[in-house]
Amino acid sequence: MPRFDVRPSEDPMSALCRMALETTFDELPDEVIGHAKRSLLDCTAVMIGGSGLDGIPQIVELVKEKGGAEQSVIPLYGGRVPAAEAALAIGPMPRAMDCGDLHEEAGHVSEYIVASLFAASGLCSTVSGKDFLAALVVGQETLVRIGSAYKVISRAIAHNDCGGHYIFGAVAAVGRLLRLTAAQLENAQGIARTMTQPHTIGIYSPATLMVRMHHGLVCQSAITACLMARKGITGPRRSVLTGPNGFLSTAKWEIDPEALTRSLGDCWEMTRITTKAHSACYFSHSSIDGILEQMKTHGFRAEDIARIHIEVSTPGWQAVCEPVENKWSPQTVPECQFSLPYVVASAAFDGHVFLDTYDPQARGRKDVRELMTRISAEEVPSVPDWGARVSTTLNDGSAFVTEHTYVKGHPNIPFDEQDFIDKFRRCVPYSVLPLSRQTEDDLINSVLGLEDITDVVEALLLPLTPDAGASVFHRDDPVIASN
Repeated sequence: MPRFDVRPSEDPMSALCRMALETTFDELPDEVIGHAKRSLLDCTAVMIGGSGLDGIPQIVELVKEKGGAEQSVIPLYGGRVPAAEAALAIGPMPRAMDCGDLHEEAGHVSEYIVASLFAASGLCSTVSGKDFLAALVVGQETLVRIGSAYKVISRAIAHNDCGGHYIFGAVAAVGRLLRLTAAQLENAQGIARTMTQPHTIGIYSPATLMVRMHHGLVCQSAITACLMARKGITGPRRSVLTGPNGFLSTAKWEIDPEALTRSLGDCWEMTRITTKAHSACYFSHSSIDGILEQMKTHGFRAEDIARIHIEVSTPGWQAVCEPVENKWSPQTVPECQFSLPYVVASAAFDGHVFLDTYDPQARGRKDVRELMTRISAEEVPSVPDWGARVSTTLNDGSAFVTEHTYVKGHPNIPFDEQDFIDKFRRCVPYSVLPLSRQTEDDLINSVLGLEDITDVVEALLLPLTPDAGASVFHRDDPVIASN
């Protein structure tokens, strides 16, 4: 496997672009291909599950009203629209459940890449499974490396900055799929740089529908940047990531520029992506697992709990505990997804946190709301970024204190293939478009055998598309109808 080192007087983005364009499918290790397929299955699952949640029908309606060239399919709704507009519609779907994957330093990953590739596929005559997987890998790798260099989780969030690097991964993936030249891809990334700015913690605190809509805007911009570059529009290629005008220069903390190209081509950082087991902000997962583990180990019920105190990291505090008045009294689905006390209390009563946790009846449960008043949290900088220390006291005076850093789905405790399949099947019933068991099985088999697929649109998108002329009627499911 060739290494892609930075050459004299060039921006590190040039090396990342060479990696994105020159890496062949056959060069990719089996581990990398396997991870890419499983992350694609996971992202497709949460796209299906999130397809009818609040804001998604509205953004699809907006895109269809705008019209334009019939290029790309809108999965689960039908119709074809310009590729960049399809990206705007598809982008929010996999994020809506807040159950997609992420990297422990770079943040969310596959939701941006997969949505962009699904939308960009309409710009190609045919996309093979190998072409799609290779584009997915290089897009994930680019996003993870830039986010890691920026230190999004360990440093940026403490400064109210959530990173603005996501577009670079999407551009790398789309540029690879469209077979841009090296100069075109570098220009596309330069264009992306001019569209990039740090995203503040305001996306999450307080949580609004922009948590998910932001993804559509990133994916739309990524495709637009690639199409502009293919038309000859130039961007600042020499100062995309480093130098006084580069993206990393916006950081007000210690960064790690070497992460951009360290062992690039030999070491695949995208294999360190974490899969979510719960439909909630990942900063809450260690606390959710903490209370569930304590209940299983010591045999107590939610009704036995007198109080819970949770020590969280600084990033965790900012994402799921601030502003306190909002996090302890969430009303909307996004607010509940980013409320530590809400998801912990829900887990204590239900044994899980998934889409049913957020339906109107669940959000109005008096037992959950009452337990929330007996849950407290504290910012403790020594707690690992994604970790938590859970202290639970029972009505009889018994007390338990446990620490949690790695949860199921982290690379240290990874999902196996059956875990991914089981999660896929859990998501399907929430689809805005009812899917048959045969379609479900076919999609799973197609993704897990994607290297043998000759047409990704036919195998993955058309089975998720209503018949021509049919309309998608939103079910009376309260999770979908009222968020």
